[in-house]
Amino acid sequence: MKLEEIIKKIRETVNVPRISILKVLSQIMKKDLMEINYNDYEYSEEIVKIIEKHFYDNYPIEYITNEVKFLDYDYFIDERVLIPRIETEDLVLIAEKIIIENKINNVLDIGTGSGVIAVSMKKKCQKINMYASDISEKALEVAKINALKNKVEIEFFLGNSLEPIIPIIDKIEMIVSNPPYVESNYISINPSLKYEPSEALFAGKDGQSFFENFIKFEKYIKNKIILFETTQFNILKTKNILNQIGKTEILKDSFGIERFIKLVV
Repeated sequence: MKLEEIIKKIRETVNVPRISILKVLSQIMKKDLMEINYNDYEYSEEIVKIIEKHFYDNYPIEYITNEVKFLDYDYFIDERVLIPRIETEDLVLIAEKIIIENKINNVLDIGTGSGVIAVSMKKKCQKINMYASDISEKALEVAKINALKNKVEIEFFLGNSLEPIIPIIDKIEMIVSNPPYVESNYISINPSLKYEPSEALFAGKDGQSFFENFIKFEKYIKNKIILFETTQFNILKTKNILNQIGKTEILKDSFGIERFIKLVV
C-alpha cells in the first residue's frame, strides 16, 4: 500500500492530521520524515496493520519501535514494562542532587520496571552502588537488558517493595521509587493504559496501597532519605500516609506540578 492510500484509510476512521501519520511511519521505519513524505514506498500489509493498531486502538508507539529516550539515554522497552514518562526524568535529577549533597554511596530503586531510573542514576553518579528491585520477573528481564545496553553495573532483586532488600538494607542510604499510584478505576477514564502492565500502574481504589504497605517497613528505613514520585491529584493523601513514619517534603517537577515527596525517617 502506498503512503497516500494509508493516509486516506486512516483518516476515514480517525480524525488525525496527515503529519501525525507521517511521524508514526517515520518512527516505525526509522527513516527521516522528509524521506517518508517524498518517496513513493510500497508498505507491507504488516506495517499497515501496525499503523492501524496505533491509530485505531491507541497502541503505544514505544511498544511498536521497542525504544524510548530518557534523559538522552536510549532504552529498550516492550509490554513487560511501563512506558517511561518525561516527568520521571525530574525524579532522577532531584535524586542526583540529593546524592551529591549528602555524599551518598548506596542507592535502591524500588519498582524499577524498565530500569530507566536505576540506569540513569548510575550513569549520572558513576561512583554509587546501585540496587534495583521489582515484583515482576518479566520487568527485571527488561531492566537487565537496559543495564547491559548502557554498560552499567546494577544488582537486581525480585520481590515486593523492600522484602527482597532486607538482607542488605543496612547499607542502603537512599531509596528512590516511581511506584504504582494510579486508582484502579482510572483505566475507564484513560483506556490507552490497557497495554501497560497493571501491576506497575494500579494501587487500589484510592491509589495508595503501595504507600500503605511501605510504611510497614518503618523499622528497616531509619536514617534513610526516600524520594517518591506520585500524582498531583493524590499527593496530599500520600503525604499524610508517609507522615506517620517520618518528615515529608513535597517537591515540584519542571512543569511546576507537585509530583514528588521526599521522606526522611
